[in-house]
Amino acid sequence: MIPFDQLPDDARLWSYQSDRKLTATEKAWIEEVLPPFLAEWAAHGAKLNAYGAVLGDYHLILVVNEDQANASGCSIDSSVRFIKHLEKELGISFFNRLKMLVDNGREEFFTSYAELDKLDADVQVYNNMVMSVGEWKKSWKVPVSSLVNH
Repeated sequence: MIPFDQLPDDARLWSYQSDRKLTATEKAWIEEVLPPFLAEWAAHGAKLNAYGAVLGDYHLILVVNEDQANASGCSIDSSVRFIKHLEKELGISFFNRLKMLVDNGREEFFTSYAELDKLDADVQVYNNMVMSVGEWKKSWKVPVSSLVNH
């Protein structure tokens, strides 16, 4: 597995945010089952050059450096099945896009999009719509002021 900091900016990235804080035990378990999945992850029989990690207390990312093989519909479907398996085992959701995770510098907490305009302009919002490593580096966390008018 290639280290994250060595992945090219154009590598495809999927960011999955849990709907609650992951425990240390849950994070350790995900980090245990993730490498075997990544080792077998393939597109039309071609092994994907993949990376995955738990980030902080809420996020799981999957990355494919498409220099060897492109992620296809089937390979993306298999990753979704893997994430759904994690959800079932842990009793959480990684697909709830109605909860927005924000970081005010002291704590991370959930809010709704409708409530963002009530937060200080410099509060950071996690952007789970990033689609590449380069986007992740530039805008994984963005100020709430970039999303709403204050």
